[in-house]
Amino acid sequence: MDDYKRVWGNASINGEIDIILGANDVLNVFTDTESYTITLPPRKYTTEYTTNVSDLVEEINHQISLSPLPIEALLGGFHKDQKYNVVVLRMTNGKDIADLSGSFFDNYFA
Repeated sequence: MDDYKRVWGNASINGEIDIILGANDVLNVFTDTESYTITLPPRKYTTEYTTNVSDLVEEINHQISLSPLPIEALLGGFHKDQKYNVVVLRMTNGKDIADLSGSFFDNYFA
């Protein structure tokens, strides 16, 4: 977690990402007192680094809004030797993210 209480993924989501039922579609977010589950519909999602637009981040936020959950997904960028985008999460209720799990976590955060 950074100083702004954001948790950054560590795997690139640039280009096309295929979300597959049971393989990489579930993200569990835990605070000290609550747990939340986000399930993504299986399909292909596109993230474009140069325009800073991500169907995947938009879909995560859409799924969050359906409940609604006190979570926000952001598109983060790393500008190291290789430039790439990642999913960034933060709580909108002032809580800290204590832990993450699930198949989406395993693929894009672990």
